[in-house]
Amino acid sequence: MSAVRDAPVTPVGEPSRFVRALGPRDVVLMTVTATVGLQFMARGARAGSPGILLWLAAAVMFLVPHILCVSELSGRVAEQGGVYAWVRRAFGPVHGFIAGWCLWSNNVFFLPAVLLFAAPSLLAVLGPDYARLAEDRVFSAAFVLIALWACIGANIVGLGVARWLPNIGSIGVWGVAGILMSLGLYAAMTGRAATSFDLLAPWPNRLDTLSLWAGMCFAFSGYEAAATVREEVRDPTRTMPRGLLIAGACAFAVYLGGSTSILVALPAETLSERSTIAEAAELMGGRLNIHGLGAAMSALVVLATIALTASWVSCSSRVPFAAAEDCALPRALSHLHPRYRTPHIALLIQGAIASVLFLAVLFLSFGGGTTTVHDAYDILVNLTILICFVPYLYAFPALARLRRLEPGPKDGFRVPGGQLGLGLTVAAGLTATAVSMALVFVPPPGTANVWNYEANVIVQTTLILGAGLALFRWSKTR
Repeated sequence: MSAVRDAPVTPVGEPSRFVRALGPRDVVLMTVTATVGLQFMARGARAGSPGILLWLAAAVMFLVPHILCVSELSGRVAEQGGVYAWVRRAFGPVHGFIAGWCLWSNNVFFLPAVLLFAAPSLLAVLGPDYARLAEDRVFSAAFVLIALWACIGANIVGLGVARWLPNIGSIGVWGVAGILMSLGLYAAMTGRAATSFDLLAPWPNRLDTLSLWAGMCFAFSGYEAAATVREEVRDPTRTMPRGLLIAGACAFAVYLGGSTSILVALPAETLSERSTIAEAAELMGGRLNIHGLGAAMSALVVLATIALTASWVSCSSRVPFAAAEDCALPRALSHLHPRYRTPHIALLIQGAIASVLFLAVLFLSFGGGTTTVHDAYDILVNLTILICFVPYLYAFPALARLRRLEPGPKDGFRVPGGQLGLGLTVAAGLTATAVSMALVFVPPPGTANVWNYEANVIVQTTLILGAGLALFRWSKTR
């Protein structure tokens, strides 16, 4: 009997065990806030004018297939857990667990990384006297841990409360993007662009420039975020596809417009990912005699980053919850809080693991020497990319398999174009995923300790995958 027929299904019309607190607006705002990382505007700008072509390629090869895939699968499989539920249904419990484990475990690196990106922005808000703390490991650790556990606490109280963090945080995303693009447009119209936008010019360093494409594809990942809380969405069959399409269009506009605006203000060779947004805003604002704009932008970056963290704390915690219900993880992870009806044990364990691994990357080093905050940030980001893309190696084929084995709901979304459209979607998504994973092993420009970088990526990825498989086998023997 096939894995599809063996997997239990939650009927679409069956009452949810969760409170359906999320409407159409919440899905759009949650997805935008959870997927638009302001740091990737700066990462895209580091490529210079070729970054425009790379953003377009990432959108065509990954963003569009990703949205189409998630939109159809979220309607086909009406179960909590997102990618975990889809892959389990298509290929069976072992592969479902691997996909779900990677989807969850990449967040234990991603959550500290995105908060580490925001740390210098907080210092910019406090004033120039605090700028020296940007590379201080103790300050960075304190900021990341306090913000992380505040987001976990909000999610334990429930999405009825925590959902307001993404809603408020979207102000930060749109504020930063709007201000940057407005300033960039003005600077371009007045002939003050710092970068030549000759798209046919030779690339200065092809491998370094191309390696940034992995980050751009990763910037477009995460649209399964809303699907992981599908049972908490009102009318999910109609709400999900519409929200994801709107969110995808918004993300593409923000990234392309933001990166281009940064390049209008600053040449690519001067960019620093963790402070470029504020520097570009301050420089362009100064030309208009608007002072203090960098500090205002930094405050918006902090707001948007904390909101993004809250979104992913919520979404990723539902994966171990769903796996525990299938006995693929300890049953304790499936327990709901007696008052708030949230997976509080999964949230607490996720926070504990993220905290320990973050401190290990920040304060420990392979091969001796000290790991700088900048190097720790690059290691955390690229570990996230590598592990995050493993589920997509499953998700795209899962779409093709489920389309072949099941008719799907009559009113559900389907990838347009019939079999040809389905084939192009799966092929493009798989190609972009595989290329991005390979590019992760190219050390980012400016890496101080290449050995420490490569060792962290290889060793920690191996440990995460090995720990997941060991835990799965242990749970199955219970």
